Amino acid sequence: MSTQIHKFLPFIAGGIIATIIFLITVAIVIIGFFTYLQTTERILPGIYVAGTKLSYKTTKEAAIELQRIWNQEKQIVVSDGFHQRVVSPSSIGIQVNALQSANDAYRVGHTGKIFKDFFTLIKRFVSPINLPLTITINKEQAINGLTELTDEMSLSPIDASIQVEGKNIIPIAAEIGYTINIEDTLMIIEHNREKILTSGMLTVKLKPLLPIITDVTEAIQRGEELIKSPVQIHLYDPITNEWFNWQVNPEMITSWVTVENGNSGPVLKLDPEMIAKDLEKYADSLGGTRFINGSANAPKVADAIENNNDTVIIINHKPTSYTIKPGDTLLKIGWKQGIPFWMIQKANPDMDPNALITGQTITIPSKDNMLPYPVIPSKRIVISIKKQRLWVYENGELLSKHIISTGMNKSPTQPGVFQVQTHERNAYASVWDLTMPHFLGIYEAWPGFMNGIHGLPTLSNGRRLWANVLGRPASYGCIIMKLDEAKWLYNWAEQGVVVEIRP
Repeated sequence: MSTQIHKFLPFIAGGIIATIIFLITVAIVIIGFFTYLQTTERILPGIYVAGTKLSYKTTKEAAIELQRIWNQEKQIVVSDGFHQRVVSPSSIGIQVNALQSANDAYRVGHTGKIFKDFFTLIKRFVSPINLPLTITINKEQAINGLTELTDEMSLSPIDASIQVEGKNIIPIAAEIGYTINIEDTLMIIEHNREKILTSGMLTVKLKPLLPIITDVTEAIQRGEELIKSPVQIHLYDPITNEWFNWQVNPEMITSWVTVENGNSGPVLKLDPEMIAKDLEKYADSLGGTRFINGSANAPKVADAIENNNDTVIIINHKPTSYTIKPGDTLLKIGWKQGIPFWMIQKANPDMDPNALITGQTITIPSKDNMLPYPVIPSKRIVISIKKQRLWVYENGELLSKHIISTGMNKSPTQPGVFQVQTHERNAYASVWDLTMPHFLGIYEAWPGFMNGIHGLPTLSNGRRLWANVLGRPASYGCIIMKLDEAKWLYNWAEQGVVVEIRP
């Protein structure tokens, strides 16, 4: 038995020696590796920071790696539950302190206590460690970034409003909006910085935005009153002295209504463009040369409807054309058309007034040119050259009538529809050395020379003219009246009163 044991002793001794040599070798290797890590200042194996492996790196190399991964390449998906936006961590104030995180990783196993650090190395081989990131929050940057996101992650509240459907005013309910609650979201970022960074997700907190206007009862009542209060629009043609009544019904008003948001709620307004369109359409139905300036008169119509009162719209006239006939002169054409000859000449600058061509078509200016001032619809003066009479009307009723004298044949009074344009208590005509009391200028017989209505004139020597010829043409183109009657008319007829002179 002992002989057999002695046979194996060399083998046993050799095995023990080999084992000792192996263990010594392993120890030397480990000690050498430990010494390498310590002297080259490298992070131990098995060290992670937020899942990023930093084994065997220097702190500088580790900081560069962490900077790349977490500050440069990392993206955060910001969501409000409805929308998503991908941003960099720094844009919402999150910043990884890469150098500090690398230093934290390096300090594991680098305490300066050899035995402790050595055993830490052995432990990390067996059990790796995952360290947290060192994260800073820049509140100002976070607030700025969240503020920028509010444009995409907000829904404005909708105030209660109304809409018009047919003849009805329909209420539209208010709706709540929302926006980012920056203060609460900032707290989430501060308390969950690492989770947000590692998960790449941030769900912002929202706060409601309440509508300002929730009750539209008053607007509905006002709208119903507006639509259900039709008015008559009176249209007056001062040239023909005709009146037309345009009945504006609820259906038409409804087509004009628009809804705008005011400070205290929806406001119903009347669209001037739609009113102008219908006003012009109605004028077209009157025929002839008539038209209405819709855009200029639409505000008057709107005001009449909104205040439930009547208004008067003046009808205008377009220019016309005339074909020259044999024997026509410019003076005769002007007489027939009710337009002073010089105005026709001005409207046809290429025409030779001394060589009119039979069959030639010329332009006759609009008769509105004779009415340069706002028309006074309630008053009208009518003059008959044939009857040598003047009638005064107010509100369609005859107020007074007068015997007059118009222009003699060699200086006739121009027929047409004119207007009181000037008042001169004592006008002087140097051409005839005449002083004309209570002169009402009504039209320019030629540029700069105004014909009008006045009392019996006097010469510079005091002699009164034409007192005994009233009732027959006698003047140089004006309309002559008795002195007291001229004074009364002078005071009654303000600027803008229409004067119709009939042949």
